Amino acid sequence: MKRALITGADGFLGSHLTDFLLDKKLEVYGLKRPNSKIKNLSHYTGGKKVFPENEKLPFLDYQIVLPSETEQFTLLECDLNDATLLEQIIKEIKPQFIFHFGAQSYVIPSWEDPRYTVKTNIIGTINVFEPLKKHKINSRVIVACSSAEYGTTTEKINRPLRESDPLRAVHPYGISKIATELLAHQYHLNFGIDIVNLRFFNQTGPRKVNDACSDFVRRIAQIEHGLVEPVIEVGNLSPYRDITGIKDSLQAIWLAAQKGTSGETYNVCSSRKIQIRKILETSLNFSSKEIEVKENVPDKLRKTDEDIILGDNSKLKKELGFKLTQSIDEILKEMFDYWMDFYKK
Repeated sequence: MKRALITGADGFLGSHLTDFLLDKKLEVYGLKRPNSKIKNLSHYTGGKKVFPENEKLPFLDYQIVLPSETEQFTLLECDLNDATLLEQIIKEIKPQFIFHFGAQSYVIPSWEDPRYTVKTNIIGTINVFEPLKKHKINSRVIVACSSAEYGTTTEKINRPLRESDPLRAVHPYGISKIATELLAHQYHLNFGIDIVNLRFFNQTGPRKVNDACSDFVRRIAQIEHGLVEPVIEVGNLSPYRDITGIKDSLQAIWLAAQKGTSGETYNVCSSRKIQIRKILETSLNFSSKEIEVKENVPDKLRKTDEDIILGDNSKLKKELGFKLTQSIDEILKEMFDYWMDFYKK
């Protein structure tokens, strides 16, 4: 049975990938940050979100295993900045696949604490690659990169963003992801490590939080259940974004793992642009109530907000056979149903 290691396993992408790989009959090891609540994997831990120290199980003489109800899945506590423990885990598991999705992945927190963002995203990446180099472990590493690396807007260049375009990030998160990608590429060039970089544009779906799609549908679900007042506070609704649903994201990740060219970078995107205002309008149609919308609320605004971000996915389609399957309306309805069920429970 092939083994996969997922960093950031309880994040949005990581948790869905955990489900996906278990369905593919892989043995999955997930890493999550110590002393943090289990965000998206409670369906594997008997519903528990926090484990007392005396409930954790041993792994390599450390009490870092969070009990799982699934035999093929092991959830481990390990900070990406703990180079010693991470090395021991990778050396012990010797995974055929590493999906490096652990990161500080939000723009606003990267301004608030750029040191943490840089340390986690850059040093954490080095800590993933060093054990592979040192112990000559033959793993294919799929690295989660970001469209935030481009910085340049689609409007300025008058076409979708391609993998060959310059990287000119405009915030610490984007800069940290440029470094992540370049580090992966250098480990490939200098040490022959098998890597594929995936530049994710906006990815969304059930379990997602802190993006426009989830903010809107989650609030509307709360309103429908009478949990909050029928008011939605939003930021700038004018930008256009390239949004992909989680089902298609997983398709792209698996294609990259199976067929991606080692050392290459692929945009993971829909190649369709949709205005944030349209996302809100579509989401409001799910509600049976009259909802007041307050625009340009200060704490909802970003320091920098690119006008149009649209990716070119032709490389992903041509080389790996990627095909988009979900419409925006389908994605939003799936998310709304998820949050309606969540708040009902």
